[in-house]
Amino acid sequence: MRLFFAVEVPDKVVERILEAQAGLRRQIGDDGVRWTRPDQFHFTLRFLGEQPPLRMARAVKAAVETRTGRGPFQMAVGGLGAFPSRERPSVLWTAATEGAGSLGELAGVLDHFLQRERFPRENRPFKAHLTLARIKGYAGEESAARALRTVTVGDLGSFRVDGFVLMESKTLSSGSQYRVVERFELRS
Repeated sequence: MRLFFAVEVPDKVVERILEAQAGLRRQIGDDGVRWTRPDQFHFTLRFLGEQPPLRMARAVKAAVETRTGRGPFQMAVGGLGAFPSRERPSVLWTAATEGAGSLGELAGVLDHFLQRERFPRENRPFKAHLTLARIKGYAGEESAARALRTVTVGDLGSFRVDGFVLMESKTLSSGSQYRVVERFELRS
């Protein structure tokens, strides 16, 4: 099972993200670009990768420990960025503009409890982002870099984060398909 923890995005914010994504798509096009479908919009807390079913129980235990003593928080979404850089983009994203610190803290606590359950430590610094597109070719990279010089994305809405989910990702010929395995409500 390919697993990851994430914060889901409510429909009202998904609609605004879709509008921004459509504007970008008009500027960049589809050549060498794979656009994220709205059913895949989320903020990843921790990617676990391929795990045997027995390890899932350990991941769930870490999540239960993480949610205890952590209350809900407000998060706003907006802006436009790219990994690894705006000049050579391979991923286009929008970010948490409010609540990024709380989201990062949640990811850090989750990582701590996952380590106690013998999952390897996350080595990359946490960046609260939602993937809008993946760039797959030179043509996509060129047009995305050009668009990043001129396109701006403003406020895309805010929402209350009152929990997170454990997701399973299956790779199909039509692309990745996500399924919620379990939900974890934040409890202060």
